[in-house]
Formats: sequence, C-alpha cells, structure tokens
Amino acid sequence: MTMLELPPFITAPSKFMNEHASRQLSKRADAGELVRIRQGLYLPTEVWAALKPWEKHRMKVQAVHELALAPPVFARESAAEVMGLPVVGIPRDVQTLVPPGTPGGQSRRGVRRIMAVAGDPEPWTMFGLLVTRPVETARDLAVHLPLERSLPAMDKLLQRKALPGSPNNTNLVFGEEDVCESAARLPSMAKQRRVLRVLDVADGGSQSAGESRSRAIMILNGFPRPELQKPFHDDRGLIGYPDFDWEEFKILGEFDGLEKYSAQRYLKGRTPSAVVVEEKKREDRLRARGYTVVRWIWDDLRDPRVLVAKLHRAGLPSNAGRRVGP
Repeated sequence: MTMLELPPFITAPSKFMNEHASRQLSKRADAGELVRIRQGLYLPTEVWAALKPWEKHRMKVQAVHELALAPPVFARESAAEVMGLPVVGIPRDVQTLVPPGTPGGQSRRGVRRIMAVAGDPEPWTMFGLLVTRPVETARDLAVHLPLERSLPAMDKLLQRKALPGSPNNTNLVFGEEDVCESAARLPSMAKQRRVLRVLDVADGGSQSAGESRSRAIMILNGFPRPELQKPFHDDRGLIGYPDFDWEEFKILGEFDGLEKYSAQRYLKGRTPSAVVVEEKKREDRLRARGYTVVRWIWDDLRDPRVLVAKLHRAGLPSNAGRRVGP
C-alpha cells in the first residue's frame, strides 16, 4: 500500500475551533461506526476492518505524521512499511527516531522513541514521510529482529533495485559494501556482528518475503543452502525457475504465496484453476527429470517444524535438527 492508496482520514473541519464536530466523531466511534486511529483521526469501521495488519500499521504511521508538530523520522518496521521493504510481523508501536544522546527505547501513546545512530546519513523523504534510508532500515531490523523476520528486508535490499518512492539525485540501490559501512557505525561490536551474520546469509535472488522466511528456517535448522531461481529446461524448452534447488540431492522447493492464485499481476488474465493446472504440468516436467519437488505455503511457516518435516520427508538432510545461525 503506497501513499496514494491510503484511505483518507475522517476528521473534524478544525479540531481547534469546531468542538461540536469533534464530539460528534467521538460519538460515532463509541457507536462502532468509526474507528479512532489517533486523536481526531478516524476511519469508517468497515474500511479499517478490510485492511491487512501491515496496512493498519501503515495507517497508524500516517496518523503520527499528520498530528506531529515537526515531521518525525520513522525507523525499523515502521520505515520498512513506508518504503516497501518486506517485514514479517507487525510492531505494537509506531517507531520514530530521536537524536543521538536523547533517551530512547521509550513508548508513549503508541509511539516508540528510538535513539538514532551517530553518524548515520540524513533520512529520506518517501511518500511524503521522513524515513531512515533503506540500508539503515535493513541494518536496524537485522539488529533487533530474529532472522526469520529480518532476512526478508535484507534480501530485498540486495536485489539492488530502487524502491518506489525513492528520492531523486541520490544513490538509490545498495549492496553488501553499503551494509558493512552502515553496520560499522553501530555503537557495539555485538550489534555489528549480528548485522554481518544476517548479511552473510542474505541473497538478492529471493523473490518474496515468504521465500526469505523459508530460507531463514532452513538456515536455523542446519539445512544446506539452496540455489535460488535457477532456470530448468527439458526437450520442450524452459520449464521455469524453481524457488530452491538442492542439486546434490535432486530436490527442488517451491513456496506458494496465495497471491499467485489471486492477484491479477500473477494471473495475467488466467483463471486460478488454469494457474493450478499449469503448475501441475510444470511440476510433472521437473519430476520427469528426476527431481523431488516439495511445496509449501504461508501457513506451513507459522510453525517452522512443519517445513522442517516436509524437507526431511523429501530426503534433505540437516544437522540433526540443530538450530544454527543468527
């Protein structure tokens, strides 16, 4: 959800001069007609209910921005949500930066104040909001989140593609060297090492947050690292690009996000049932080449043991289930 897609807030014409209108909005919220996002800012209940969890957080970020006396700088998951870096899990509070040396780590009225890192570059303006740059955002997620939740953003960063809404006249893409430079500004070696451990296993070949989280589970459970998006052919031509390839074991892995069967940009005019049939034919061609194909969906990632068991049943070895990595 970009800035242009945000539903507009319902608010009094002037919260300072029209106390009657403000009271009326409050009464409509008490009656369940509106949802209060932040003081004086409301959405229709049906609009709020239709938003996905991360879209609701994005609306809270927007509300904090609109009510601030000075534009806040958003960080961590809040910044990632604005700029489109994928994050697994929604923070309880909107996260904003305070200058170095200012007490951080405090939460008040749904906003968590985080102390900025000394020497970090100026924030970017994206979709009208101030945010930490993508490289600092991915770095900070690597420090403060477990691998399953921080790897998707680092993978996306390493795709070296400009994010929508990026400012002009600046470096829009980042690589390993930029992450290392950013990590070096962190105040403790422990935090620096954590970022570098995530960077070490990150791969710009990952195509979705689900694929990244899948790989994090594999890493933490000692599975061999797969090759990503490798092209496969047979005598009929290109078969496709499986998400994960363990060539030594003749095993392929496919993460099926629900969007593949619902979003028009994936359907490309086809019906969901036609996509399912095409996927089955593609899988048959891969099996004909001697590969075992393992498939899983988002629900299988909620409990990592489900994916671990599927990979073991397919014959993929691991380090006896020992969790390793960041």
